[in-house]
Amino acid sequence: MTTLDKRYSLFFLFFIFLSCSSDKRHENYTPVISGYTMGTTYTVKYLTNIQDNEEVLRNKNTIEHILKEINMEMSTYIVDSEISQFNRMKTTDWMPISEDFAFVVQSSFDYNKISNGLYDITVMPLVNLWGFGPDKFIDIPKDTEIDSVLMFVGQDLIELKDNNIRKKDPRVQIDLSSIAKGYAVDKIIESLNYENIFVEIGGEVRSKSNDKIWKVGISTPSIDNISNAVEYIAPIKNASIATSGNYRNFYIDEDNRFYHHEINPLTGYPIMSKVASISVLTKTSCMEADGLSTALYMMNIDDINNFFRNTEFEGLMILVEPDMSFQKILSDNFPKNY
Repeated sequence: MTTLDKRYSLFFLFFIFLSCSSDKRHENYTPVISGYTMGTTYTVKYLTNIQDNEEVLRNKNTIEHILKEINMEMSTYIVDSEISQFNRMKTTDWMPISEDFAFVVQSSFDYNKISNGLYDITVMPLVNLWGFGPDKFIDIPKDTEIDSVLMFVGQDLIELKDNNIRKKDPRVQIDLSSIAKGYAVDKIIESLNYENIFVEIGGEVRSKSNDKIWKVGISTPSIDNISNAVEYIAPIKNASIATSGNYRNFYIDEDNRFYHHEINPLTGYPIMSKVASISVLTKTSCMEADGLSTALYMMNIDDINNFFRNTEFEGLMILVEPDMSFQKILSDNFPKNY
């Protein structure tokens, strides 16, 4: 997730594959459509009583079209995408953008407000400076280097008006990967419009159902990047779950303090936190779960707990201790372990 990069998903998903015979009609036929996008994988499942291979193919094409469109709008890895063009601009002129792009940028201001400025889509230059971006970590940057980059980091340095965006400083760059996956999940589930459907991209999940309970496995943080042990299985219905955290991309100092790849855009330094991951459940959009999980991951544990106590959202925190053991903290109404 840039700062907000979620390329290292904390999820793996349990799917209940229902058997089907060669008969064309089944009460519980469950097509599974999968593929690759945004540097990760996607899976779509839906319930139907008709086995129709042509329908599956049409749905696959619809999904691929949606994902291609969103990537061409918001992927920093595509040189001619809208976001890449904006990031290359060396002026403060207005740039017309797509409705999807504008909607996601506008939403990012909400998460910036919730986190008191800790969620910030302009923080990518700081992430790269600290070596948590594409380049490997080499050395702690000097205070003067951090200060020079902080001059063009800040959500208030971008301005949105209708479907137009501009920088207030030509050096500003933005990254929407922290919420683009969640937005893509929403677009897919709303476009296919089945009564019972499950959509997942890189661990960001949304389900819709009238009777089906979908199960999402939240994996145990693994320092060795190998283990796939399951920490928790959350049954969900008409809900979204997204997880933020990257316990595989941090370092620990001599005082056992954890420095995550998430950079505080207000100070320019990595956030020190015991939170290995945070999963947020919403009854609304997956993009909201995606944005909230990232925003909350940037906050301290007390503020996270207060957020869940005072809102309708539910969450699961996994904390990492100095001895590399893990502790779970759940909000009151987070789905019970299945």
